[in-house]
Amino acid sequence: MGCRPAAAARRHCQAVSTPLRGPDSLPQQLRIQVRVIGALLLRELVTRFGRENLGYTWIFAEPLILGLALGALHHISGHALPGGLPVVVFWVTGYMPFYLLRGLLNRAPGAVTGNQSLLYHRRITLLDVLIARNLLEGAAVSGAMLIFLMGFGMALDFWPDSWGTLLLGMVILLAMTHGAALILAALSIWTEMIDRVVHLFTYLSLPFTGSFFMVFWLPSEAQQAALLIPSVHCFEMVRHGLFGTAVPTHYDLTTMLTWVVGLNLSGMLLLRIARRDLMV
Repeated sequence: MGCRPAAAARRHCQAVSTPLRGPDSLPQQLRIQVRVIGALLLRELVTRFGRENLGYTWIFAEPLILGLALGALHHISGHALPGGLPVVVFWVTGYMPFYLLRGLLNRAPGAVTGNQSLLYHRRITLLDVLIARNLLEGAAVSGAMLIFLMGFGMALDFWPDSWGTLLLGMVILLAMTHGAALILAALSIWTEMIDRVVHLFTYLSLPFTGSFFMVFWLPSEAQQAALLIPSVHCFEMVRHGLFGTAVPTHYDLTTMLTWVVGLNLSGMLLLRIARRDLMV
């Protein structure tokens, strides 16, 4: 064999002697995952709303139609809400958090099948996909609710008593429902029945979520039973932010955070286990 030219030999030696890159540090990994979730969020935005002109509109139309219809029924019947609460404001702001809860749960099973091809990329995980989808849903519903509240303020001179409490209640509801969505997404990998059952469950659960009642309306025994449902605490907190001390509210922040942590840890564990059975 002939002698290799000196320049080529030096390049060869440099390539051989260059150490392999070690694993990314934790801050680097976090920055990468944030960019991944941001890219998935933009993709989901185009997929869901970019090609459907009524995609955004329905977020506003459904709760407004329901609120006006129920408000009209109360007006015609002459029945006021306990505590003298404004009828349309109560129904619309009660339905908006439920719209968020229903949307996250109903779309959770489809998050796996609809984004399965993305898992070819090493940096993308099922958790990233679900975080992006649920953040988009939370931002869309929160934006719609903000517009409604501004409209109520200008038209009815009704403004929330505490914007911070209202926002915190919505964030906790989003985090709690996100944990439940992780569990449903993991279970949908093992059985297709989840996708069919969850839609029925969300509609049947409407009377029990706290969307259309307040705890102080109920007898004392029923109040204790209602507070066993975690979403009721979130709705009560949202209404505390809306109405302040005008009506009594019942919620426990420790209970809410316990549910958030428990549901999210359980969901992440199940996703990790179910991922092994997912064919990519």
